[in-house]
Amino acid sequence: MENRNTFVRVKGIIKKDNRYLLIKRWVDDRIPDPFVWEFIDAEVQHGEAPDDTVIRAVKELLSVEGTIERIEYTWSNMLGDTQCVGIAYLCSIKEEDEANIILTEDYGEWTWVTKEEFPLYIENQYVLQDLEGKTL
Repeated sequence: MENRNTFVRVKGIIKKDNRYLLIKRWVDDRIPDPFVWEFIDAEVQHGEAPDDTVIRAVKELLSVEGTIERIEYTWSNMLGDTQCVGIAYLCSIKEEDEANIILTEDYGEWTWVTKEEFPLYIENQYVLQDLEGKTL
């Protein structure tokens, strides 16, 4: 029997007006720029619903409550012999909660950017390709 490994990830794209929340995550202190900008991102745990995962991730990473607006897109890619299946959610947070954002220690800062600014922040070309043509 063939060994198949599959996992599911969710992405929380938080939108306010025409801007999107990006967070700067620490990846490796052995490289010149050890941080990367990204959206909220989390792996779905066994038995957990993807909707619950994205809400949990917003709470854990930002320390505020998030609301799912809709599923924006899905993706799938292979990492060696492992398949990653993903669901990107368009989310929101209450405007008054913005002042209460507290990042976990793996994250350096957060900022709001426009869709046109994504390539200036997001280095992952697969994410940028996924976002092309999306209405967001």
